[in-house]
Amino acid sequence: MSAAGAMSRDRNDTYLLDRTGTLLGGRYRVLELIGAGAMGSVWLAEHLALRREVVVKFHESFRDSDGLGLRRFLREGRALSAVRHRNLVELYEVGHTDRGEPFLIMERLRGRTLADRLNREMKLPPVEAFDVAIGLASGLEAVHAAGILHRDVKPENVILHEEGDAIVPRLVDFGLARPVEGGERITTDNRAIGTPGYMAPEQVVGVARVDARVDVYALGAVLYEMLSGELPVEGQTAMQLMASTAEDDPIPLAAWCPEHRGP
Repeated sequence: MSAAGAMSRDRNDTYLLDRTGTLLGGRYRVLELIGAGAMGSVWLAEHLALRREVVVKFHESFRDSDGLGLRRFLREGRALSAVRHRNLVELYEVGHTDRGEPFLIMERLRGRTLADRLNREMKLPPVEAFDVAIGLASGLEAVHAAGILHRDVKPENVILHEEGDAIVPRLVDFGLARPVEGGERITTDNRAIGTPGYMAPEQVVGVARVDARVDVYALGAVLYEMLSGELPVEGQTAMQLMASTAEDDPIPLAAWCPEHRGP
């Protein structure tokens, strides 16, 4: 690996190691920063022999004081390696830099997130919404068949990948994924794991053992939002959304879209 540059400031005003030009495994060269999350950064890179662009995700240890992020990062790699499907992002390789930093090398997807599209257009035509939902349901079926829960299905984690003339929804970010049964419990205090508004009631209240139904619920919330431009629960804050999920029935879709009223 080549020497990394000095620390640089990202858009979240957080210091990141500048990995531009870094050589990984003698095969990949890091090109530029794409974005940074809670405990990881995502970079565009190139396979030198194939001249193919890929995405590299690094674990950012300086943000991970208790090691929880590293354990989730490694589990994300194991989850992605266990399943391949047209509607899931593909993992190519797992490795470590010369500094010992773990990384994941994944396919580069071309297109915007479902969240980006909903922010621009509010909602999707029903035919498109159901096409996206069917693709995601197929991907989740493969994930669950491999014994894995995603636990964070939401528009931000769906890329509308441009594949020729087709748009293929791809589920990404397995950072909260865990085995359906057994495996290491990274959190031990039954805290709520997921994104408010898309979390199932059992996630919100911190049930210790959840199953594939939490992903099915989240997919239903995503479909609801694609059709209505709204979430099925009320609230302006994360706490309000979680309270509504735990205590209230979902808002009927027809309240926002009378044209979707059932018989």
